[in-house]
Amino acid sequence: MKNFLRLKSEIFGLDIGDFSLKIVKLKERKGKFVLASFNEAEITPGIIEGGVIKNEAALADIIKKACVAVKGEKLNTKYVVASLPEEKSFLQVIQMPEMNEKELKSAALFEVENYIPLPLGDIYVDFQKISLNEKTGRTDVLIVAMPKPIVDSYVSCIKKAGLTPFIMEPESQATARAVVNDGVTAQPLAIVGFGGDNANFIIYFGNSIRFTCSIPVSSRQITDAPVLDNLALQIKKYMDFYSEHFFHDSPATDGKIGKVIIAGGGAGLNALSDFLSKKLSIPVETANALKNVLADDKTSHGAEILKNSLPFATAIGLAERGAVEGKKYPHI
Repeated sequence: MKNFLRLKSEIFGLDIGDFSLKIVKLKERKGKFVLASFNEAEITPGIIEGGVIKNEAALADIIKKACVAVKGEKLNTKYVVASLPEEKSFLQVIQMPEMNEKELKSAALFEVENYIPLPLGDIYVDFQKISLNEKTGRTDVLIVAMPKPIVDSYVSCIKKAGLTPFIMEPESQATARAVVNDGVTAQPLAIVGFGGDNANFIIYFGNSIRFTCSIPVSSRQITDAPVLDNLALQIKKYMDFYSEHFFHDSPATDGKIGKVIIAGGGAGLNALSDFLSKKLSIPVETANALKNVLADDKTSHGAEILKNSLPFATAIGLAERGAVEGKKYPHI
């Protein structure tokens, strides 16, 4: 029987990559996120390729087993905030006249096809109002779009695992949520999240992501010197592109990136941040994926994630959203 007197629902985070999946569930205690459960499982090569699920049944089985085998508290919920592959997403910040939320959504739909290289009927679209420029009277709006077949495949797979997808969002949004202080920056910063098959490059400014792209460098390759040199060149290229083309985002800072934060598998390798800092000539920091999360090192699962939190940055960001949404919908 459901407990209709409960004050919040439990919703956990599920980060699905090409070669592994990660699970994190958080509880809120006295205004703080507390680690309740986590797990990681390998995904056999070929089940997902380039963000496209090739074998839903096999992936559903891996998800199901990983949920049963979580470390810490058991998952007594079927609701999940899940990641969608960054390389298949389209993100664009556009400027619109000031209007109410309903009018903005309707007007932004007319603008989508000018920025997204797919027909409107073939994509799912979401919008986020970022900020109002009082001088111009125009509003910055973040558009996020994803091909319907990609989203439908992930939803189908999660349901086959016996779960209910409550929210789906691109990896970049979850990663930024986990590593940006209080979700707001006074100067543009770059985030590089290393995954099993590529690195997600993110520019974050104010209270929102402003630019994303994928760099074809995996966490398994960043010990190779030529790969590292190419990675630094790619990061610099995209930082320069943002500074030159998105000046209106941050005119007070000339659009210049203040620092780079690295996260994901391999981000904690010795000297990686120093190497990139020298190559890019700006500060490079290793992310603190647990900046908003308390983990008890006296428990086995808490001690384990404290030692290896960087690969869980995206899953932690998903779980943070799950914990917040669970308070809004206590009776799901």
